[in-house]
Amino acid sequence: MKRGFTLIEVMVTAVVLSIGAAGIGHIVVGFVQAKEREAKKGVALVEAVSLIEEQVATPGNCVEPKRDETDTSLVILPVSRQGINFTLSFERIPGGAPLQWASVHETSGRWDNLTLKRIVRCVETDSP
Repeated sequence: MKRGFTLIEVMVTAVVLSIGAAGIGHIVVGFVQAKEREAKKGVALVEAVSLIEEQVATPGNCVEPKRDETDTSLVILPVSRQGINFTLSFERIPGGAPLQWASVHETSGRWDNLTLKRIVRCVETDSP
């Protein structure tokens, strides 16, 4: 009686193990890509929050209130931080208090529909 494996058995085993190793490698690559994507999202979120909090810490000038419901004008400023593009927009809240909405929207595509909105104080300016 012979002991050991035939060449065909060894080759079949090597093919099966290779397929398994390739599958595991593909899964690992997917996890690494997901981790990098989530890290970029985290940086974008931190920067967006930082932009909003700067508006709280140092209030800017109040924007003109909307004239009516059809008025869609906003003050929109492009901002870039750490290679991430944002738009910072302001909309005056009707009433006597110097308050306005500050909105930050990420436009680089790192995060789909990342928009933060917060009510912030603003500084009234005298109109000529």
